[in-house]
Amino acid sequence: MRIEMKLGEYQKLKVIKKVEFGVYLAENEGDETRVLLPQKQVPADAKLGDEIEVFLYKDSKDRIIATTNQPKLTLGGLAVLEVAEIGKIGAFLDWGLEKDLFLPYKEMTKKVQPGDEVLVTLYIDKSRRLCASMKKLYDLMRTD
Repeated sequence: MRIEMKLGEYQKLKVIKKVEFGVYLAENEGDETRVLLPQKQVPADAKLGDEIEVFLYKDSKDRIIATTNQPKLTLGGLAVLEVAEIGKIGAFLDWGLEKDLFLPYKEMTKKVQPGDEVLVTLYIDKSRRLCASMKKLYDLMRTD
């Protein structure tokens, strides 16, 4: 059975391989699709076959990675996040994970500055990356 790694969501995955820099997780032993949980995130008592609940996102090299840290926002949810930094193509928001969450300019309803708090939702963009949006909130609030 092939697992679909669900970006932006929590999943319970099994420890299938231990390496010096962490553990690899998959839905079942023998699955080709697996994800790394870095060593600093691995529970001290974790052993092969154990199930661990993790959140899946992409690291700075665009690889799917697992974390036991809890983000302030999951796929399709709403949260007020603080603007950490402004870049050339958008803003970066603090969402409780090592890598800040990208808010593209085209998804902003107003200009933001570092320190601002903004209400956003989490979505997967065309290039399969997690991004924040201020505009997509209106789609979520529609009642028709």
